Amino acid sequence: MEFQMEVTLPETPEHVWSVMVDVPRIASCIPGCENVQEVERLQSYSAVLKQKIGPFKLEVPAEVKVDGYEEPHFLKAHASGVDKLTRTKLSVVFDVTLTAVNQNETRFAISAELQVAGKLASLGYGLIKKKAEENFAEFEKRIRQQLEAI
Repeated sequence: MEFQMEVTLPETPEHVWSVMVDVPRIASCIPGCENVQEVERLQSYSAVLKQKIGPFKLEVPAEVKVDGYEEPHFLKAHASGVDKLTRTKLSVVFDVTLTAVNQNETRFAISAELQVAGKLASLGYGLIKKKAEENFAEFEKRIRQQLEAI
């Protein structure tokens, strides 16, 4: 499944980047993301993703690896994990791009490819896509709040 999100934020790319690489702050923007640990700065992280999708409650311990970045404009990473109870496997590859629109605005774009295998996949594309879109909308709201807090 592919997902795209693009929003214009009222900050410079450098300011948005500073929030993105502040692991506790950016983790607080991701719905259901808990216990985030930095293993190696801008290289490797661990986290637990908790979500309720349809009849399933998932708790997925995940490893996050940064594949590359260009500060303050681009980051590519991937994450994967397996829910212990349902054995559902989630993996995502995502790119984040920050582009200056003008002196005080940044286009924040995320492109993600999500793969789901196991019991959760039986729910079908529509339900999983709807949950992902809800999470993206909540992420946008939360990152705006983080940027306003500075």
